[in-house]
Amino acid sequence: MTTTVHRPTFVVASPAADAEHETEVVPGEEVVVLETQGEWAHVVVPAHATAKDERGYPGWLPAEALTDSVSMLLSKARSFLGVPYVWGGTTGAGIDCSGLVLRAAEAVGVRLPRDAHDQAAALTAIDLDDVRSGDLYFFAKAAGGRVFHVAIATAAPAPDGSRPMIHADGETMGVIEESMPAGRVADLISAARL
Repeated sequence: MTTTVHRPTFVVASPAADAEHETEVVPGEEVVVLETQGEWAHVVVPAHATAKDERGYPGWLPAEALTDSVSMLLSKARSFLGVPYVWGGTTGAGIDCSGLVLRAAEAVGVRLPRDAHDQAAALTAIDLDDVRSGDLYFFAKAAGGRVFHVAIATAAPAPDGSRPMIHADGETMGVIEESMPAGRVADLISAARL
């Protein structure tokens, strides 16, 4: 998983507070998490080239220094709120549903296909009852039909059955955050986790 750090921290040689410092990372700097071990994350730092690892400088850092990837995903998606819906768009000048998901996923280091139906095909489906914040909803006119819309869940489904989400909506012609409307519920066919 690719993420960033939210505070300056040292990458150290082993998962221990008194371990030798290897390199320092700063807020917003990208790290790739290879594994976690208790309160420690084994990472590589792509921007810090080294002969030690072709992927970037390797080492350990406190896991609490990492930015929560779901928060980053939602923050990026919310940065597009109010942007006009434009079919094929991927920028703040205009964006469509799969373009919004594409840009939000990029913010957490996940590369996805461009179109909603390809995004659905690239990810493993999860049970709709297991959806949590940051998961994706996919919509089609019939079960097994071609996916035509995608949205990002902003929370788990509520006890009343409502499903909060953010999406680039072709009906309102903009990026909005709302509870899934009845028309969308009728077309909801699956969900997936990045």
